[in-house]
This record gives sequence, C-alpha cells and structure tokens, in this order.
Amino acid sequence: MEIDERIDLLKSNILHYTKDLLNFDVVEIRLLDEKTGELMPLLAVGMEPEAAARPLMAQPHNHGVTGFVAFTGKSYLCEDTTQDPLYLRGFEGAKSSLTVPLVLHDQVIGTFNVESPEPRAFTESDLQFLEIFSRDVAVALNTLELLVAQKANTAQESAEAIHSAVALPIDEILNDAVNVMERYIGHAPQVVERLQHILRNARDIKQVIQKVGQKMTPAKAVPDSARIESRPKLANRRVLVVDADERVRNDAHALMERYGCVVETAHAGGEAIYMVRGCGPSLPYDVILVDVRLSDMSGYDLFMRLHELMDPVPMVLMTGFGYDPGHSIVKARQAGLAANAVLYKPFRLDQLLQTIENVMDVTSNVPQA
Repeated sequence: MEIDERIDLLKSNILHYTKDLLNFDVVEIRLLDEKTGELMPLLAVGMEPEAAARPLMAQPHNHGVTGFVAFTGKSYLCEDTTQDPLYLRGFEGAKSSLTVPLVLHDQVIGTFNVESPEPRAFTESDLQFLEIFSRDVAVALNTLELLVAQKANTAQESAEAIHSAVALPIDEILNDAVNVMERYIGHAPQVVERLQHILRNARDIKQVIQKVGQKMTPAKAVPDSARIESRPKLANRRVLVVDADERVRNDAHALMERYGCVVETAHAGGEAIYMVRGCGPSLPYDVILVDVRLSDMSGYDLFMRLHELMDPVPMVLMTGFGYDPGHSIVKARQAGLAANAVLYKPFRLDQLLQTIENVMDVTSNVPQA
C-alpha cells in the first residue's frame, strides 16, 4: 500500500470504531495547525457541507464550541443548541452536541465533535467515554502525521517514530479504561460493556498502526546487521510488563514487538490485576514480566493475587543484581513459580527471549484451573 492508502485506512478505522463503539452518526474531527491556530477538517460525517468546510480557529469567541474547546483544552457539553451562544450549526435539526479536545502528550492537537437531533442527548457518562476514546484517536491521528513525515525520512526512522508515539500512550488508555471499569463491575453492566468495547477497540487500533509500521520497513531496506532472527514461538504471544520504570516499559515494547509479541504494560501490581481481569479468559496473557519490587506490593504478592484469577500464573520475576526484598523469589517458587522464571537485571536480550519461551513451554502444557 502507498502512504496515502495507509492514511485512508487509518481514517476509516477511526470512523468505524467511533460509530461502532459510541453509536454517533454525526461526527466531526479537526486537527489543529500549531503555527496558524487553524482547525483543519479531517473527518466529517452527517455534517452539512458548509459547516464541515467552515473556517475555524482555536479561539474562545466567534469560532463555535470547537474553537473554544481547542483554545481552552476543556471538554464542552452543549445540552440545548438553541440556548447556547457558543454553538454554530453543524446540521439542520441539531439540538445538542458534545465536543472534547484531542490531547497528545498534554498538547491539544485537534477536536472531536458529535451532535444529536435530540436535546440533552449526551450525559456526563458519555463525556467520560468520549474523553477516554479521544486519547486513542489522538494517538492514531498523530500517526497520520508520522506517516506523512515518512516521505521525507527513511522507512526505518519513521517506523521507529511510530512505535515510540503509539506504544506507551495506548497502554495508558488501557490502564485508564480498566481502572474505570473496576469501579462499575457488579452494579453497572452497561458501563462495563462499553468500557470493554474501548479496551477491544484500543487494542485493534494499535494492531492496525503496528502493522502499518511493519509494512513501512520492507526487508530489503534493512541491513543484514539489523535483521531480526526468527522466533516463531513468540509470534502473536500476549505479554504484560509490570514495572514502574517507564524506560523498562518502553524497551519492552521496542524489543519484544520486533519478534511479533503483543506487548502491554502496567505501572503497579494493582493495575496489573485490573489488566488481567479486564482481559478475561478469552484473551489471556501468555507471559507476565514483573519487577520484584512494585510501588504497591511485592512480586510475590502479585503472584498470589493473580493465582486467584489464573492457574498456572505465567510469571517471570525481574530483579536488579540479585536484590530480593522480602524473599519474593523464594516464596514465589515455593508457591508454584515456573522453573528458571527469574531475570537478573541487567540481562541480555537473548536471556529475556529464552526465559519467556521457557515459561510459555511450561505453563501452556499445564491445564488451566
């Protein structure tokens, strides 16, 4: 596929997931030009042509709700368009609207607007969902810019840029979604279901972006010294990395995704539990890499908590220079940690890959409880 075709594919995926997840039939997405402050139309569905093409700036006055949101970086719920002085008509018969900023690395990069023919059609719950989902969209839209930038860079450089821009931000989206979902489990099934949609669609969009990045770097463009050895056991294996150090989480993506692993990360033990529970039995992690000392619990404590959710627990414990506070490694081994499932930092890449494969071999051959 050519670059323009890949861009169109990403646009269509954004639109598909927006309509499928949130059931919004009137959608407008604009990107902010940092130099001019102009909000450039990117996607418009259900909008009147004049409204979709209307020049808008990131200004608090005279540029509608969209301009206000882009300028302030704050979401805006318009419950009644006939009474709201900021509202500019998007389509005939519009009675309410919801607009959120697209934010990437604490910077507004655009706006996401939806409208309805019903007054007060959107609630605070809709606002919360759209804000979470818009972070996902912001990552994807940033990737569009990276794809365009590929025309001026080498394929290898652009693929690496896509990785660094996508990996950890989408992990943050997943972390936020499972944290919110935990608060609603057991008493708000509809909310939980919608958050599960967010989790699935965030992962789907990430896979689309990663596949585009992989195709941008054809094998013939990679020098022999940089070629990756084949590790078929790792292809499509799901790996969760639990570590407070952002460098570790980022390196996990960069190293293991080269071999076809699907990598997700968590900052602490509690978040890891939510991630495992949010996956459910249909999409389990094949390996869970855990720092022996987390901010909220030890590696052993996390092993025992996860044992309540899955059996066996495919965990690998990581520790620096043999440091083992509270004898986590010894106690985890006594509780069933797989043999040779410990990595001592700093470790070599081949040690990491071999340990992951060993743990998968052991745990995949044990029947699940």
